[in-house]
Amino acid sequence: MQIKTLKYKQFESSDNYWNIQEINLEKINLLVGRNASGKSKTLSVINGFSRILENKSLIYTDGAYEIGFLHDNQTYLYILKYLKGKIIQEKLILDKDTVLIDRKKDGKGTITSCENLTTKFEIPLNELQANRRDKTNFPYLEHFYFWASHVRIFNFSNSTSKNAFAVKDPTKEATEFNIKNTDGGIIPTFNSGRKKHSQEFIDRIILDFNSIGFNIEDIDLGSLSSVEFQIIENPNAEISAIRVKEKDLACWTDQLDMSNGMFRALSIIIHFNYYELEKISGLVLIDDIGEGLDYERSCKLIELLISKAEKNQNMQIVMTTNDSFVMNSVDLKYWQIIDREGCQIKYYNQNNSPQNFADYKFTGLNHFDFFASGFYKNGFSEENDQD
Repeated sequence: MQIKTLKYKQFESSDNYWNIQEINLEKINLLVGRNASGKSKTLSVINGFSRILENKSLIYTDGAYEIGFLHDNQTYLYILKYLKGKIIQEKLILDKDTVLIDRKKDGKGTITSCENLTTKFEIPLNELQANRRDKTNFPYLEHFYFWASHVRIFNFSNSTSKNAFAVKDPTKEATEFNIKNTDGGIIPTFNSGRKKHSQEFIDRIILDFNSIGFNIEDIDLGSLSSVEFQIIENPNAEISAIRVKEKDLACWTDQLDMSNGMFRALSIIIHFNYYELEKISGLVLIDDIGEGLDYERSCKLIELLISKAEKNQNMQIVMTTNDSFVMNSVDLKYWQIIDREGCQIKYYNQNNSPQNFADYKFTGLNHFDFFASGFYKNGFSEENDQD
């Protein structure tokens, strides 16, 4: 299942109101725009929606979603509106005309089974009917649960996970691996991949990391070279971190000694190779892709991720950037250009602005100037001609 369209509104009746006008998402997307235009907010909305679908009750107070999905050549439109922590509308429509869920603000509604049997329900005002798990009667809801549980978000501008280490403490139970925990460090993913796929996993990471310009010959877990930690509750607990052996250095480089850009790129590559070997599909969101990396490595990383997403027919990827060099290196067919006016967020792409995107080749502009000049929006208008 892939997300195809998104519309969102929040705080509609207050001064904090803002909305994302409909965006049409492809398999691979690069959201480009200026700072504070709404790129990160868009990713947060998608990720937040996935969290709502995973939970049995709302985790936010106000919002209105209209999200379209595609699964096995069938389209689904899910509408969810809630205010002050109470759902006022929930609707699921199959192929534009078959209503599967229709729930009103009093919590009462109907749901239709795969055998086309419609039953009534009444549930608490803060709970979603779409959270229902019943493979026999409502198998289509399993698609939504699977999608929600496989949405992962990475924030390239956040280095929090760089300070997350492995603690080997026999007095405590091992933490359960969670695919969605992308900000809790890369060690759980690395350990799981190495345990399941041994040297193949290691070799893939080394190959990919070399391909973007970091020449390493090995990767492992080991003790930190520059800092010593001790667990107060158990001084005998062992603490280790991700480390790489660079070809031109005699020593190992652990995660604390890596640059932020290097560590983030390594983290993404470890996760993506785990997804490939485990055949894990779903949506991957990456905010500020390439942040902290030089131009060449940023471009190579994006090319690598695009190639991996293209090979995995069930993976969808949405990345954001405001880096002009990165924009110039990525094909316009992947672009989603964000334009914010006050509280209104609108996206432009080849689908909703085909003429302007097609006319780009006649302008002599590079990709970034296509964005910066506003040509994506105005095209060969009189305003642009006068400029």
